[in-house]
Amino acid sequence: MKDYFQKVSQLLFNELDSSEILILNFEAEITDFVRFNKSKIRQAGRVHQASIDINLITKKRTLRSSLRLSTDFHKDKTLIIRTLFYLRREVTELPKDPYLVYEKKLHSSDFVDNQGLDSFEMTSRIIDISSSHDMVGILSSGQIIKGFANSFGQFNWHESDSFNFDWSLYNKEGKAIKQNYADQKWNQETFSELYENSAEQLEVIGEKEQKMQPGSYRVYLSPSALNEIIDMMSWGGFSYKANKIGSSPLHLMVKGERNFNSSVTFSEDLSNGISPRFHSDGFIKPENTRLISEGKYERSLISPRSALEYSVKHNAAEDYESPVSITLNTGEINSSDILGKLETGIYLNNLWYLNFSDRNNARITGLTRFGCFYVKNGEFVGPINTMRFDETMYNIFGEKLIGLTDKQQLLMDTSTYEERSIHSSTIPGAIVEDFKLTL
Repeated sequence: MKDYFQKVSQLLFNELDSSEILILNFEAEITDFVRFNKSKIRQAGRVHQASIDINLITKKRTLRSSLRLSTDFHKDKTLIIRTLFYLRREVTELPKDPYLVYEKKLHSSDFVDNQGLDSFEMTSRIIDISSSHDMVGILSSGQIIKGFANSFGQFNWHESDSFNFDWSLYNKEGKAIKQNYADQKWNQETFSELYENSAEQLEVIGEKEQKMQPGSYRVYLSPSALNEIIDMMSWGGFSYKANKIGSSPLHLMVKGERNFNSSVTFSEDLSNGISPRFHSDGFIKPENTRLISEGKYERSLISPRSALEYSVKHNAAEDYESPVSITLNTGEINSSDILGKLETGIYLNNLWYLNFSDRNNARITGLTRFGCFYVKNGEFVGPINTMRFDETMYNIFGEKLIGLTDKQQLLMDTSTYEERSIHSSTIPGAIVEDFKLTL
């Protein structure tokens, strides 16, 4: 695949005029999909696809086009050249881009991390462990490739394997426990622990439903539940531009008016190799960017365009300025004694339908989803009725945070719209007091 991209790049660069600059972004994947229902394979298939984004720049004007490719060079080259000619014809009609910026220095790189994932073996292990349950899920696994090249001579390549198994266990009443296992290398012990935990909770979900009343509760937020909240926080919270124009939910933190608990540290951490370390315009991203340090806002994600607009130094964030691989540090709560530490309260496995109820004050609302339980004296009592919560991030990660668990879970975005997502989160669980359920 790398040789193919190099051939395509050279083909296009050879056609350029002296006044033209070309930026290429290549994406490809070889993914095996397996869909399960009632713990049996119901559908299996493989997706082998590739695409290229061609960005032509001339006299501060820019125009781009994206193409699906067959990866057969002789079949694709005519379409590729025609696309370049089309861009050349149309780009002169566009206005100049005042914030056009791209890497001019050469920073080539080559990252390959092939774990040799065996989809057949993973599927077999899933079937073996789930044979006594009504399990519904989807396993996606395989290789994801990202490539960059420009007419200055820079070439970057990123190739890595990963998998994502998203599943639910159902009881006879149709109630479900939802869980996820994602990584770059299959670990049977880790998977078994996650699966057995969900199987144990499946037994509890069949108990009598506990009717909760609106009020403030001590809650445990699983990594999946906490990730939903962090996703909302990432919606402008770490964006330099959003902070400058006042649309960031964390703008009070940026001003120093509010802080999180001193045990909370967020980072954009690309060291796991799931996401590439090069920007779509060729800039090299730092391996680790500390966003919030010991409860205080440390720095934003700054795209090259924002840096040019506001005359600051960028850290190679993409234009949307949101984390692609966010990490929340661990705490001191023993992960094997979560119920004991929670004592009496609510165990929240999953949340959904989240939105801002007061963006300026980082207040969010949403609903409880799968596998949420009432806990009394450190033991599960039964599932709770669906409840709406309304709470601020400053309470969840700040004044009301009791602590974080001592183990993290890697969660990969399950989106496969057009292509498999490379966004991930590595986060622990959290226990929070006075968490508000409103109705």
